[in-house]
Amino acid sequence: MTHNKSRRLKKNLKSFSKKEVDVAKYVRDFYVDNGLAYISCNVDDYYDVIDDYSVDGYEWLNEGFVRFLESNAMYVPTEYPIVLEICGHHFNRKEKDVIIETISDYYALEQGDVQLNIEKMARRNWVRAGLSVLGIFLMWLGNKTSISFLSEATLVFFWFAFWDLCESLIFERKDLFEEKTDAAQMANIKVIFKEVYYDAPVSEEKEQEIIAEIFEDVEEPGKDSEAAGSLFDRLKGENNE
Repeated sequence: MTHNKSRRLKKNLKSFSKKEVDVAKYVRDFYVDNGLAYISCNVDDYYDVIDDYSVDGYEWLNEGFVRFLESNAMYVPTEYPIVLEICGHHFNRKEKDVIIETISDYYALEQGDVQLNIEKMARRNWVRAGLSVLGIFLMWLGNKTSISFLSEATLVFFWFAFWDLCESLIFERKDLFEEKTDAAQMANIKVIFKEVYYDAPVSEEKEQEIIAEIFEDVEEPGKDSEAAGSLFDRLKGENNE
């Protein structure tokens, strides 16, 4: 009896291990329609989006709202512009403007944070490159002067600096630029407000208008809000201290 149960469990395990999910199909079915990806959320009031600890003029996003948005956005391929549909509540004009600006600023700051990390990586790589060149020079000097200890010690130093540089250029740089692209996608979300949710895509004309608007903002970074700019400058100043 025990033997049969064990064999059945192994068969189940083997069966599960062969099963695969068509991720692309799920993404198409749940998020993507033509050239846009849609994320829809339902809210009861203004403070479901804006943190109720925020003061006027310095708003911040509600943590639960951010978690919901990012949990959905992680499945959207980066090449698709995102349309965020906020449904279930009637917002006045000021509230809509604050929500749109706060979402944009929140992710512009995340993008700025990645940019600072890219700048730090570039500075470190120049140092690594310099140390690698210094290592080559010291190895040459060791061989020239027949000082074997200098040559052997420098070889270890050179390979440490050179491998660190290669690892950064091949892996770290790629990861950071992917993070920057993801943050830029989030920073350029198009927000649409619906008092009642209905599952209907926008017209082709409206879709092209949204895409043009999103990529116009991407190509003109000077259109970012003053609040995001000042916060980014402050972050950069703290990073350089």
